[in-house]
Amino acid sequence: MTAPATSWLSGNKAMNRQTLLNLAKLAVGIALLVLLYLSLEDPQALWQQIADANKSLLALGALCYTGAVALSGLKWGVLLHAAGIEVPVGRLLGYQWIAEFFNNFFPAQVGGDVMRGYELAADTHRAVDSAASVLIDRFIGLFVFMSAAMAGSWAMIYFGRPDGTAFTQEQALLLRVVAIGTSLVTVALLAALLALLSRRLKLVGEQVLGALPLAHRTVPIWNKMGGAFNVYRDKYSALAWTAAGSAAIVVLTSVNIWLISRAIEPGAISMLEVLVINPIIVFVALMIPLSPGGLGVRQGAFAATFLLMGAGGDLGFAVGLMQQFIGYLVSLPGAYLWIRGRRHNQTPHVQPTVVDT
Repeated sequence: MTAPATSWLSGNKAMNRQTLLNLAKLAVGIALLVLLYLSLEDPQALWQQIADANKSLLALGALCYTGAVALSGLKWGVLLHAAGIEVPVGRLLGYQWIAEFFNNFFPAQVGGDVMRGYELAADTHRAVDSAASVLIDRFIGLFVFMSAAMAGSWAMIYFGRPDGTAFTQEQALLLRVVAIGTSLVTVALLAALLALLSRRLKLVGEQVLGALPLAHRTVPIWNKMGGAFNVYRDKYSALAWTAAGSAAIVVLTSVNIWLISRAIEPGAISMLEVLVINPIIVFVALMIPLSPGGLGVRQGAFAATFLLMGAGGDLGFAVGLMQQFIGYLVSLPGAYLWIRGRRHNQTPHVQPTVVDT
């Protein structure tokens, strides 16, 4: 009885540590929100604007967000089909909604990627192929998002604001920093994506791992992952459709932000300006996983980027709050699906269908 008791105690301690860590991150998010709120010029007037916001536009924004989540699942399905994994659309969307729930209620969006990959692997028993599809999907999505930010920021540098108003000297400098930064990130993401699809670079990785300790364990895993990524080397149509889906998601999520902004303060920010800042906000929330769902971090990014575009940091904070609230509402079905899945662990598994290529 000693060994099971010890195992239970160690597992319980690990759970307690994780719970404390999650609570600490939630506290950080709330603290960031409080600091941002205290920095507002006129909090009372802003809350009144939110209360008086156009409810129809907010509903349309929520519809755009919902469409973006559904499209995320469908474009991932294109990659799965290319790898010979056939999953019913309903189940595929279920995986995506579970991922969205974890994205919004747990630190970092990567948590959602882990969950959808795990759920798919549990059903198809193809863990390596599932992980490869999620990773390729993530890289393509980030590449398209950052490409949009790069193109939009350089367009505004050369052509100015859509309404013709000039940037201040400080805003122009910051916009150039954004343009250069997004360009560098875009190039880095493209290089990483090409590396995942390159046989030569995989051979180099195998040689490096072979010279390190535990090579007998790491090299087989590396080779399996390499083989899974090789499936996509000649799947140009699948990669193109996934990129097109990601571009549509950039538009849908940008329209979501624009509609929320218009609902609160019409005419404060243009669609082109939102197309520039939306990918930046997503990237900041991904790279700074301080709190569940980027709470506080996202609102800070909204305030900073809205200020950069001359729309005002207070409005950015309000839009960030409303967008996060909409995200919470839309992702709640994912919680139900996840809980139901845990209660019914014996549900039939999806049988993978291998497609001849």
